[in-house]
Amino acid sequence: MTGVAVDSVNGRLYDDARPRFLALSEARQAEILAGMAADAPLSANGHGPGAISPGNGLLHPQPRALADLLKQQFDPLSYLVDGIIARGHLAMFGGRPKSGKSFLGLQLAQAIDTGEPFLGRNTQRGRVLYIALEDGERRVHQRCNLLRWQPQDAAVLFNIARFDGDGGPGPGVAQIAQLAPTYQLVIIDTLIATLSGRANENDNTTMGAIVNELARVAHDTNTAILLIHHTSKGAAENIFDLFRGASALRGGYDVGMMLERKQNEREALLHLESRDVDCASLTIRQSDNGAGWETLGNGAEIVKVRAGRRIVEAINEHGEGLTAEELAGAIGTTRQAVQKQLTAAEDNRLVRREKGRRTGSAKAADLWYLSN
Repeated sequence: MTGVAVDSVNGRLYDDARPRFLALSEARQAEILAGMAADAPLSANGHGPGAISPGNGLLHPQPRALADLLKQQFDPLSYLVDGIIARGHLAMFGGRPKSGKSFLGLQLAQAIDTGEPFLGRNTQRGRVLYIALEDGERRVHQRCNLLRWQPQDAAVLFNIARFDGDGGPGPGVAQIAQLAPTYQLVIIDTLIATLSGRANENDNTTMGAIVNELARVAHDTNTAILLIHHTSKGAAENIFDLFRGASALRGGYDVGMMLERKQNEREALLHLESRDVDCASLTIRQSDNGAGWETLGNGAEIVKVRAGRRIVEAINEHGEGLTAEELAGAIGTTRQAVQKQLTAAEDNRLVRREKGRRTGSAKAADLWYLSN
């Protein structure tokens, strides 16, 4: 067959249609191609086909001169959350069940909708679509009230078509592509709830196709898309390897967020990774009334918090009004270690110090008590 350019509405349609096209007879292929515009351009996202090589029936993209690309001017990234999530990014946010990730996702939606800071970082106000697939209307209503959210332009959706299809992404991904241009941020809670019962979340081909197509939608529409996802049990050398399912998921997103929280702790580590910027982890803590999260500082802050909690347990066990030396002797550690724990606990308002004298000592010392 002679070389003919094939029009492509977008990369997804091309990728889905290509194997079916190649399965046709050469005569039928020629018939289809003859009905298409001879000078159809490549799709804007670069996924579209170029010419068909004579005799082999394979579609090939047209290379672009690198020098031409380097002459092109690109606008800087437009961050919705300073230094974390930019417009046009696909982000994935993971955490174990009931760790607070959905609440944090809703808090992010509130911050973008209102233009208020998110975990101490400036935001860019924009329209948000929150797709709540695991929480019903009652729970979303309750949580929005706890956050004292007065919505501006935000919208909520409680159902969507499945993301997996026959040999490629399903109709739900196409729905996201239709919705995305209307919003600056689309949050999908959760990825597993978008899959049909026959989908295998460990299949790299299936899950890779879904996440890559969502990334393409984000890039083409300049809309940030956040996928909330569960984590697997156990441990990993790299915490982002704990995203449940296929390893292709991690290869498809631009920004990774992982909530690491121990049982019965209000504090958690929010790990971050990005293709575009260096991200440091954050220590965050659930608010007193459970209404969202607040930031305590960088990732090292949680070590201080946990150290402070240990010294509170020691004071509870051995009594109040003891010096650092007495506490060190009681729990079998050094004075220096206890002093660091006391300082951390004091910074977090867990303990307080008072000056006092021990019997037989003329010099006042710091005596430690639990904060009321």
